[in-house]
Amino acid sequence: MRVVILPEREVREVPAGTVADLLRRLGLHLDAHLVVRGEDILTSDVRLAEEDEVEVYPVISGGA
Repeated sequence: MRVVILPEREVREVPAGTVADLLRRLGLHLDAHLVVRGEDILTSDVRLAEEDEVEVYPVISGGA
């Protein structure tokens, strides 16, 4: 499946599995990233298909 990792827009091909599997394969922390397919934010248990294209966003927080 095709994965776009933001903000660098790095494109990777990764075997399909669950969202949690995807983040593990990419070496990214589950609580620090959002995985989006189309307009949907996916939870860690969602199964991905080989034809899927997803984007991975870092979670950014801030405050005063």
